Amino acid sequence: MGTARRLHCRMRAMLLTAMLVAAAGGVAAQPGVSATFVRAWQDTSTEYQATLRTLETQGRDETAAAVHRLRQSFQQLAERFVADRPPHLAGDPEWPAEFMQIDVRLVGALLVIEMGSRDGARRSLAPLADTLAKLRVPEPTGH
Repeated sequence: MGTARRLHCRMRAMLLTAMLVAAAGGVAAQPGVSATFVRAWQDTSTEYQATLRTLETQGRDETAAAVHRLRQSFQQLAERFVADRPPHLAGDPEWPAEFMQIDVRLVGALLVIEMGSRDGARRSLAPLADTLAKLRVPEPTGH
């Protein structure tokens, strides 16, 4: 993987981390948003960052274990989403399919990790940053 691509992946990870920090400060006050959904989103975002760090710094077994934890975290987020759909996504019928695609991506990441392809795992995991950004509950706006 080229230096520019690595830098792009790291910048996306830093952006997601910044969004997580910003969300942790004001999301709970958003009307109509379940605190359990917010917590599930925060946990999944944190697990995603940990998985990316593990991919870059650890071996195949540790990375596979991190992806398994991330998959479990996304499954818990999906359960919270069904129970407490955030208002900003309430009218979007595509999310059940989106969660299925997330699971497919994570299984794909596990397969390429098993084959020893760090680049393939990066490509499988990268779109999850965009998905987490879409799921993030917007901060309340002042009136």
